[in-house]
Amino acid sequence: MLALSTLCAEADRPLDRVVASFRDLGVRAVALHRPAQKAEARGLAAIARMVRVVAVFGGEPGADVGTKLLVVEGGPAADDREASLESLCRRLHALRDWTVALRTPSAPDHHPAPGEIALVREALGAVGYWHDAARGGEAHLEVAGRDLLGASFDPLTEVDLAGLRGALPAAAPAVVACAPGTARDEVVEALRCARGIFGN
Repeated sequence: MLALSTLCAEADRPLDRVVASFRDLGVRAVALHRPAQKAEARGLAAIARMVRVVAVFGGEPGADVGTKLLVVEGGPAADDREASLESLCRRLHALRDWTVALRTPSAPDHHPAPGEIALVREALGAVGYWHDAARGGEAHLEVAGRDLLGASFDPLTEVDLAGLRGALPAAAPAVVACAPGTARDEVVEALRCARGIFGN
């Protein structure tokens, strides 16, 4: 399922207004780049029949926006990486009412390393993996492909998305994530490219 991230809009715009502005681009699904506040959630509920929220990025769920998929950062690993991983598992366990996807780490010294995803799943079977193509993580995709719950990418900067398309389950969100403040015509082009690879 192809979706557009609210990340590409101006940072200070309310999420519901951003999503409403996506409708004329033919967007039917979005991923929120941060949890929604209550007022934003009310606005999103009003347009839920036209644009569906498929994932929320952030450590806390925020207000209810109609999805249970929460994409979280593993965070920096401590010197004792094993103890730090246990701490991460406790944090994820507190989100047990959500479907949680651990995102590709932003730095090598952050969780999860490729092999840590399987360890987290042993402890918390409901936790999956979110592949962020901008962060690289091909080793993560190879190791955790079977646990893939979704992916984000910028089709204007990523050269090869065919492998990701092949790994991503049909019902999982494929999220176009352009840089903040991307010009509207570039967002349109990014969507066109993504539709050519992932369909609608």
